[in-house]
Amino acid sequence: MLKKIGAEEFYDKLAANYDDTLKDSKVNAQHVNEGVKIFHRHNHKQGNILDIGCGTGNLSELLQGDFEYTGIDISGKMLDYAAQRGYKTIHKPIETALADIDSQSYDFVFSLSSLLCVEDAATAIEHMYRIARKTILISLDETTEEYIKNFVVPVYDHSKISIKNAIEDYFIVGWTSPTTGIPIQTRMIYIEQ
Repeated sequence: MLKKIGAEEFYDKLAANYDDTLKDSKVNAQHVNEGVKIFHRHNHKQGNILDIGCGTGNLSELLQGDFEYTGIDISGKMLDYAAQRGYKTIHKPIETALADIDSQSYDFVFSLSSLLCVEDAATAIEHMYRIARKTILISLDETTEEYIKNFVVPVYDHSKISIKNAIEDYFIVGWTSPTTGIPIQTRMIYIEQ
């Protein structure tokens, strides 16, 4: 039986190599590239962004425009890198952090493959609707039974959650797990408020 560890411990250990992992062709992190394409397709140029599960803040390197970034992450080591990229940071679990954020306080809310570690993703998404002034961009991973069983951190499949008012909602091959080698289908969702 695989011994599970906490998400904070896992992502703290991954932080120093996280950007390289996202660029690794074996990982094929298409969910990030697809999220950026969707955002640019809707012609957003400026505003403030809440990046949920921001990791090292690499989103700021990919988006073109004049944006201020705030990132939520459970990993303090990931947030150290995000802060170096100019992020304001919130070091808390996603569920706790979102509940504490004021309504209508961010123009754009991103959550790219960050909800797989959140047990109650539906409540997290409700908070996103409350927090976002303009748009929400979410990717939900279809975590297979094999992946859930073999990944060292507890994860959940939220890919079938009902999403209201989505303008774009489709599946892509999102990424391949660097630790298990399992390809993950990702549901890309774009919502305008």
